[in-house]
Amino acid sequence: MNVKIGSAPISWDVLSFGGSKTSGLTFSQMLDGMAEAGYAGTEIGVNGFFPADAESLRAELDRRNLQAASSYVALSLDQEGALDAMLEQVERVGERLAQFNSTEIIIAGNSTPKRLEIAGSVADDGSDGWNDEEWQRAANTLEAIAIRSRERFNLKTVFHHHTGTYVETPNEVARIMEMTDPELVGLCLDTGHYHYGGGDVVEATKRYADRIWYLHVKDIWPEKLAQIRRERIHMRRAWAMDPFAELGQGCIDFPAFFDVLRTLGYEGWMIVEQDSVGRSQRDEKWSPVESAKQSRDYLRDVLKV
Repeated sequence: MNVKIGSAPISWDVLSFGGSKTSGLTFSQMLDGMAEAGYAGTEIGVNGFFPADAESLRAELDRRNLQAASSYVALSLDQEGALDAMLEQVERVGERLAQFNSTEIIIAGNSTPKRLEIAGSVADDGSDGWNDEEWQRAANTLEAIAIRSRERFNLKTVFHHHTGTYVETPNEVARIMEMTDPELVGLCLDTGHYHYGGGDVVEATKRYADRIWYLHVKDIWPEKLAQIRRERIHMRRAWAMDPFAELGQGCIDFPAFFDVLRTLGYEGWMIVEQDSVGRSQRDEKWSPVESAKQSRDYLRDVLKV
């Protein structure tokens, strides 16, 4: 496959989208680790952790032969009367991505207290979700963002389903895809979040073959996920259990997943995004570099990319 393998800052215990970092790593240390582990790029942010000016950021990336893949933007997509503010936020990110010739911008919904409480255990009947008006507003907002991003910055918009938001389960992913124009809105399929939400990653890849324009890949420990579901553990507490595994060590069928991707001829970014929020503070023995290397080696040695 003609794919580019990147590493997300959250794999290094750095929250590039939330304005904070928990690992203590400097920006330079994180990039050094990514380069050492064999990655081709990273997602970037505009929150202060990354250099504020494009030339400084470009110099840091070029020095390590890394590319800027995309940026993750979380928004309250269903909020009434907030479209202008959301477009303004997207434009700030889009302008930065355009300076690096990135091709996609990642849009997700914001997490909410209600959905954080039931993450991983959302009802299949839609009773835990948006009403029809909120669904329509979210779909309209996504399309408006996609049009603005394409017209002003030549960026494709990919929607990221996410645990703890109103688009988590397979049914919810299906609904937002059905309600948005396939020429405007693609899918950032996240293997870990899709499985956490109750889905089959291989089936999703087949179902959304034409909509998958960007990938986040992570594995998950089955016994931890089973406990999270059994005890209905709040997502913030669940993340502190470190449920995500290095690629190939968890329960996601990556060989089958890659077989489908090869059949589809997927080309684009594949970002290893092993959510590790606060892990550096909980586990003194954890090394983000070694973790990143394990996942990169798995992709290279087992899956041949």
